[in-house]
Amino acid sequence: MDLFVFISTTIFSFYMIYKAIKVLDTIDKVKKHGIKNQARVINIREETDSKNDDYASSTTYYYTVNFNDKNGRNIEKEIEFGIDKRPTRNPPFSIGIIYYIDENKNIDIIIGNSKKTILSGYFLLLVGLFFLSMLIYNYNGEIDKILEFINNLFKWKK
Repeated sequence: MDLFVFISTTIFSFYMIYKAIKVLDTIDKVKKHGIKNQARVINIREETDSKNDDYASSTTYYYTVNFNDKNGRNIEKEIEFGIDKRPTRNPPFSIGIIYYIDENKNIDIIIGNSKKTILSGYFLLLVGLFFLSMLIYNYNGEIDKILEFINNLFKWKK
């Protein structure tokens, strides 16, 4: 197996697993410690991800919301997690959100009833694990190289 393909596939796998854990951790934190609120959608940003052929493209819609937090501060922020379904209404309109403000004043917002975000996190995890398992299954002895590579990444220089 070409070393470049092996290393790039390994890095891609771990990157996908990392992104999945980060997304799922953010969602879990907001759902456990967040505050439910109503927000007004004031803008919708459309982002199209086109593939090589013209037929395979997907559009994601990102809402910018405006709401008052529990202290009465007016907050305007784009929700990090987009939705795939085209909105049927034009802004401004009201939606249910859950927001969490940490000690550094970072704000995480999720749409109150969005199951798509959780499914996206699990999908990223599944893709990462799939590529990693394909490496392990198809190439005997390659798991030792993966473990050695990971070990070398986390070694501290003295």
